[in-house]
Amino acid sequence: MFRRLLVLSVMPRRLKIPASELVKWHHSDITMAQRNDPVIDEIFREVDLDSKARIARHAAEEHTPQGIARKAAERERSRRARTTHNGKAPVHSDPNAKRKPRLLDEDSIEALREFADDEPRLGGYFPDSKVFGLSIFLGAKSTVWRFRQQGRNKGKRSSVFKTLGNWPAVTTDEARKQALIYSGAVAAGTAAPGKRQAMPFRAAFENYLAHLKAQAEAKGKPPRWWANACKLSEAHIMPQWDGWTLAEMSQNPRAVKTWHAKLSKTIPTTADHCARLIRACYREEARLDRTLNPAASPTSGIRLGKIKVSKAVLDFPDFSVWRKAWDKIENAVHKGYHLAALLTGCRPTELAMIRESDIDLDARRMIIRNAKAGNDISLPITGEIAFALAMAINAPPQTITMKGLRGMKSGEVRVIERKKLHHEIATPDLVFPGVRQAGHRAGIPVSGNALRHTFRSIAVSLEISEMLISFLMGHSLQGVSARYTNELMIANSQALREAQEKISRRIFELLGLTLGPHHDAPLVPDTPNRVEASRKKSKAAAPVRIA
Repeated sequence: MFRRLLVLSVMPRRLKIPASELVKWHHSDITMAQRNDPVIDEIFREVDLDSKARIARHAAEEHTPQGIARKAAERERSRRARTTHNGKAPVHSDPNAKRKPRLLDEDSIEALREFADDEPRLGGYFPDSKVFGLSIFLGAKSTVWRFRQQGRNKGKRSSVFKTLGNWPAVTTDEARKQALIYSGAVAAGTAAPGKRQAMPFRAAFENYLAHLKAQAEAKGKPPRWWANACKLSEAHIMPQWDGWTLAEMSQNPRAVKTWHAKLSKTIPTTADHCARLIRACYREEARLDRTLNPAASPTSGIRLGKIKVSKAVLDFPDFSVWRKAWDKIENAVHKGYHLAALLTGCRPTELAMIRESDIDLDARRMIIRNAKAGNDISLPITGEIAFALAMAINAPPQTITMKGLRGMKSGEVRVIERKKLHHEIATPDLVFPGVRQAGHRAGIPVSGNALRHTFRSIAVSLEISEMLISFLMGHSLQGVSARYTNELMIANSQALREAQEKISRRIFELLGLTLGPHHDAPLVPDTPNRVEASRKKSKAAAPVRIA
């Protein structure tokens, strides 16, 4: 084509054709006689040489930077100048552009799917004219039924969106039925909220943690379970479920079960605690959010292991072993705590929260505040129990031993007083401060609730009545009202004291311990105790010294 155009541009000049006849001239007008003309042949040879020169020149220039830039500019001009048959720029359909509703059926959807496979721009949303809000989305690889609806709720504009399934697994009739059901749930206000309106799991869990802390403070107890829940959340729960909503977790119990199974391979008890926290958080939020079904808990697919309550007790032959391990405890507060736990049979947490104001030396009684049943327990103090209490109250101030630190000489040891209270101490006037993990650190064979079980076994061996044992251990009598229980305790106060003294004497006998001639707790050397030291700093009255 280029050769013909070049011939037409050169031939009129060589043949001296008038300008008025140029319009009539065409390469098809050249006859065979003219083609054999030497002048015509010379023209063709010149055209061929000129064409080859231009082609060689363009081939040499197309690899230069100017040639590359020129070709890019030509392509851009060609792209912008591309037009349809009517001279207008082509209009490409937007996949999200709004289309007119049509009556969808299986044949029409199949035809639309074929068109979208041949031309991807023909995909997108196709609304159904029979059910308002229902449309089918033709994507690159899938065909999905979706329901979208907008409305106003108390003057605020909102929208709902739900994926109903893939075509052809979900037929047209099934999609319309599901869309109508969901539309009715939206109108009734029982539909699950969208991701923007749904409660995030992180926010719900933070609300539940605040509830745990407030609950502990209302009972006057330290928020220890709140502290444990915070640690479990940071270590195991939030790394997995941050970014999820409660509604999504409720709809995906299999994902929660898979996560729990993965944790259970290494830390089964911790995995169960995490699952219980998620379940409790969901139930707490379901009380305020009617769209959350309490029966559809995220942990519904998890079978939690049963909590095995330890039945360990200290057998009579093992008391000597326990005594040797107890003698090795250096901390006098921990030492008095374990002995008091064995002598009183109190729950570990309740005993750790006893304050000095709860001890009445004149009446020889101590009060356990806010026990498990929610009431206060009054226990008689024997000489043996007073010995254990005095061991903790009259303990010297806590010290810190430093050695081998930078700036210290070789072999130098410094003992300084702890100026800041232990991080586990909730109040400064506790009888047993900092004993939260004392059982694990002490190295004694039996501690904690096992000492409570030992107290009961000794009381049973001494043939003490079941009613008195229940009173001493803080148990409520089955089928007896709280008012009548108090009357029984008052009526049997002397019997309670005698039973407590009998148990204390038996425990000391098994441990090989003896009290002074007056059955009083011995005094420690005349050194400032930890309570007096702290009271001097706070300028408060010194506590009564147990003797």
